[in-house]
Parts: sequence; C-alpha cells; structure tokens
Amino acid sequence: MKALDILGYAFADFASNKFKTMMSSLGIIIGVMAIVVMLTLGDGLYSGVSDQFGDLQLDTMFILPIDTSVQQGTMSFSVTMAEKPKPPAKFTDRDVNLLRTTEGVKEVQPKISVSGNVTYGADSRRVTVQGIIPQYEDKMAESVDKGRFLSPSDKNSVILGSKVANGTFGKVIRPGSYITISNFYTGESQTYTVAGVLKEMNGSILTGDPNSYIYMTTEGIKGFSDQDTYTEIWVQADSVETATEVGDRVSETLKKFHRNEGYTVLTQKMFASAINQIFDLIKYTLAGIGAVSLLVGGIGIMNVMMLTVKERVKEIGLMKAVGATTTDVRLIFLTESALLGFISGLIGVGIAVLVAGIVGSLAQLPMDASAQNILLGIAFGLFTTTIAGVYPANQASKLDPIEALRTE
Repeated sequence: MKALDILGYAFADFASNKFKTMMSSLGIIIGVMAIVVMLTLGDGLYSGVSDQFGDLQLDTMFILPIDTSVQQGTMSFSVTMAEKPKPPAKFTDRDVNLLRTTEGVKEVQPKISVSGNVTYGADSRRVTVQGIIPQYEDKMAESVDKGRFLSPSDKNSVILGSKVANGTFGKVIRPGSYITISNFYTGESQTYTVAGVLKEMNGSILTGDPNSYIYMTTEGIKGFSDQDTYTEIWVQADSVETATEVGDRVSETLKKFHRNEGYTVLTQKMFASAINQIFDLIKYTLAGIGAVSLLVGGIGIMNVMMLTVKERVKEIGLMKAVGATTTDVRLIFLTESALLGFISGLIGVGIAVLVAGIVGSLAQLPMDASAQNILLGIAFGLFTTTIAGVYPANQASKLDPIEALRTE
C-alpha cells in the first residue's frame, strides 16, 4: 500500500470522527503545552535570576582574608569549629607581586574595602569605600561617565558609583563637589573632592553592587582609616577553561607566606556551576510534571485507538480481503496515532508560546520558548502517541479477515 493511501485512510478517519479526534488529542495538547511552558518557565527564571546576580565573570576569582573551608564546584562553605580558626591573612604588595608572576594569571587587582560615614551637605549616609590602585583598574577607567578617573597621585579625590551620585543623598553629586568621610570608631575624617562619576556597571554575587561604592586610591583611604592591608584581591585567569587550575596555583602561591593565616580563594565559576545545577533541577522537575500530563494523554490515545479498532473491525476485514497486508493495517493505525500526536503537538506548542508570553509579561521575565524546548515538546507528543498506538495497531493487524467480515 502506498504512503499516500495510508495518509488518506488516516485523514478520512479523522474527518469522520471529528469529536472523537478532538477529545483524544486534547490530552496530548495539554501535555505538550505543559512541557514547553514548564521548560520555558525554568529557562526564564534562570535568566531573570542570573540578571540579578549580574555579570558572572567566570575567569575571575576573589581572595579574601577569611578562614573558611570551600568545596570547589559547589556553594558549600563551612568553618571547622573544633579547630582554632586561623588569624586573617594580611595581604600586602608582596602578595600582589607574587600573584602577578603566577602561571595563568592575567590581571591582579588589590582593593581595600572599608565602611565610612559620608557627609554631603546636610545628609550623612553609611557607604562602602573602596581603595584601589588606578593603574590596575582599566575597565573601571573606561566606565567614567562624568569628570575624570583617578590618577596614582590622587590622595584627596574620589570617584562615585552611579547610585551614590544620583540617589543615595538628597541632592545629585557632581564632579567638583566636596564630600567628607569619617571613621565610625575613631572619628577621624577627611574631605575629598569628587573627581568623577562612573556609569552604571554590573555587579555579581561576589562583588556586590559597584554602583553603590565610593572609590579612591589606597593612599587616599589613609585619610580616615588605618586599614593598611588589602581586604580583597581580584585575580583574573587567562581563560575560563583554566580558571579552576589557576585558582589552585594562586592558593599554593599564597600558602608560601600565609601557611598559618586564614584566606579563601573563591571562583565565580563555582557559583555559576551551582546556579546551573539548581535551575536545571527546577526546570526538569517542572518538565516532569508536564510529562505526567502527556502520559495521561497517551493512555487516553491508547484507549481511543482500541475503541477505533473495535469500531472498524469490518473495515479492517474488507481491507485485508482486497489485498491489504498485516503490515499495511499496522502502518495505517500507527500513522493515525503519529499524525494525531504531531498535529496535537503543534497546537500544544502554539498555546504554550502564547501562555509563556503572557506569564513572562506579568512576571517581567524573559519567557521566549526556545527552539530546543519546542522540538522537545513536539518530540514527546509524537513519541507518546506512537507508542500508545503500537498495541492497538498490532491488534488490528492480527484480525482474521473472514471473522472480521462476519462481525456485525
């Protein structure tokens, strides 16, 4: 029997039993829609939360003077309470120079972060102040929106993150303005000139929000703080692929001078890996819920196809009597099942795209159904209905034509 004849039989059956076809396809439509919506929801949730985490620079690591135990590749942090904690490491220019010569290290950016009471006009706010070495901050230098960047000789000048300049205080702070920063504990203070304002920049789960910081040179920070060692060091590997290996080398380099001091090397890559694992779990759990609906729909298809076989016993007998083979009959019923799954899958995907768009608009998350999710939904629908049609098709193909023609 020709393929076109088989398709003709399938469509003829659909046309003659519109209500039955519609009801049997409903379960598949709902199942495919559920799978695509759930997968898209998982992707959109991941993208939205990733935006909140900011731009994860996977080739970057952070060295902190904290005595912790960190398991690579996870977000598991623990401090062993039974052992006496090591004193915090004191990072100096010696460490910076050593790190710069470590194999695989591309850039090293030492920083001193302290909290200060910042006064502008009549307003006072608590703000994080970060002491930097200007010649090591090329990316930040390119992000100046107004005014100028710091020079190595600046001791009485600062640059402001966009939020500090445009929302932290009652008035907008512009280059040329003066702010006073004081120490909470000692009361020591100094007045600084605002040299520039930075553009809005992306932060991350480790760096925090750079737009809410005030930046000055490490020499300038001595005007109100006695912090003389680096509180964090940012290290960039030469590639994302080597970041973990470089992190191990960095740790070994620091161990030479800080064996009895506490420090931690955190890589952005371990956080990204953990985030991916969490959201993959969420996405596929949601998809599993949708698959249950599809399974129910497949069982419904099998029941309908079995009823169809019983209803068409005489027709099957007639087909066999005029020359249709067992394989032909089996293919007719399998084709009907597959077509029903494919068409229902297309309808389910169309509804899923519409539903995902509405949910994304309401939740303000990117909810565009990817080609992968769409193809996966259609494939599941086609697979489920085809499998569901195997048993009814086999039963139909095994009917004896003489007995079938006798059926009333």
